[in-house]
Amino acid sequence: MSENPLIVALHEQRDAKQKELDGLLAAPTAEKRNLTDDESSKFDALVAEIDGFDKRTAELAELDKRKATAAEARKAVGVEVVNEPNPVYRKADGHGPSFFKDMAALHLNDRTIAGANAGSVDEIRRRLASAQETRANDMTSVAGAGGEFAPPAWLVEDFIKLARAGRVTANLLNSQVLPRGISSINLPAVSTGATAAVQATQGTAVSDTAMTTTSVSSGITTIAGKQIVSRQLIDQSGIPFDTVILGDLAADYAKKLDVAVLAGTNASGDLKGLDSAAGNAVTFTTTQPLVVSTTNAQSFYFQVISAINKVQTNRFMSPSAILMHPRRWNWVLTALDSQNRPLVTPNTIAFNGLADATSGAPTEGQVGNLLGVPVYVDANVSTAANSSTNQDEVYVLRTSDSWLYETAVESASFDATYADQASILFRILGYAALLHRYSKSISTIKGTGLVDPGL
Repeated sequence: MSENPLIVALHEQRDAKQKELDGLLAAPTAEKRNLTDDESSKFDALVAEIDGFDKRTAELAELDKRKATAAEARKAVGVEVVNEPNPVYRKADGHGPSFFKDMAALHLNDRTIAGANAGSVDEIRRRLASAQETRANDMTSVAGAGGEFAPPAWLVEDFIKLARAGRVTANLLNSQVLPRGISSINLPAVSTGATAAVQATQGTAVSDTAMTTTSVSSGITTIAGKQIVSRQLIDQSGIPFDTVILGDLAADYAKKLDVAVLAGTNASGDLKGLDSAAGNAVTFTTTQPLVVSTTNAQSFYFQVISAINKVQTNRFMSPSAILMHPRRWNWVLTALDSQNRPLVTPNTIAFNGLADATSGAPTEGQVGNLLGVPVYVDANVSTAANSSTNQDEVYVLRTSDSWLYETAVESASFDATYADQASILFRILGYAALLHRYSKSISTIKGTGLVDPGL
């Protein structure tokens, strides 16, 4: 597979900024002096730009990886992947047909909309069908005959971009494609294993214990959203409003999925979230919480060590992520040593440092490392945990042990019951399932020590 041209371009831009950074540091290095204020400002700006290139490159690489995995899965079941060199629907530039207008025109067989949207109803039908064929590359198929079509590829790319911004935790888990035509997902699991023992004497029976098995399962959760749009907007709008509607729905869809992944109750159609599945619990009970303290009961640092220890001693592998609300990480950043020096510094080696922070002060995603484990902040983490109204919680987990199954998100249009309003309902809908292969891979930290830090 050839490298993504966008990634190649990002590499080139990053290299250019790195050369600029190296040039900036050349004189101070040669003169063995510190940076001037002006040099320091330029240094910080360049580092932030380079970090931005790295983050975007990682996002594109992850997207390419998911597409490649999906393509292999389709190939295995005989689904042909079709790539369209000239997409029917292009990114909104004020020209060309609109996907939502085409859906409305086809559903209503409305030649007024069709004429305004460049083409007859037959031509619109061909456009939608052509776009549908090319969407095989995005794991989407027609769901029915009621005007349901997959959004064009560029819309889904924008959807993924918006969704990733609101679903930090969901994106960390083991991503799987949810198969069609099933009502639940089940994975076999060993509940008790075979045994081995020292043979007391030659010729005597060796240890023999029968394994027992069970399974972990998840029902299918439906997440959907809708938007009712007036015919006036469809008929008279001078701009393609696809991105406005889908972007807004997508952002909330992503948030609701992420909330379900974190705190789903496994009831009323909800996912079984990390909070419900956690096999390890750490209670942080104190009225005087400190980031670091010689009194373990007051030390947040000690509670994180305890949570990590529970994963390591029960799952026998190390956690891969620490998840917390942004306010909790920012509270960690306030920690000072006895000389009023910060214990958490950005990407630098500090004397007796507690953790390191990612430069650029990201508002979500990975923000640093604590005890060698990457730290991620997610604003969807509850701030009313443990039946309280002012406590957040922290998760320490091995993300590869939680499998998130998802379908692509479909869109549809309906005019029934809305004719007297001169409106059309546009809807997005997707399905998800979440399986936790090992509950002991997840530790939660809750308690009065995690009250609002008042920042």
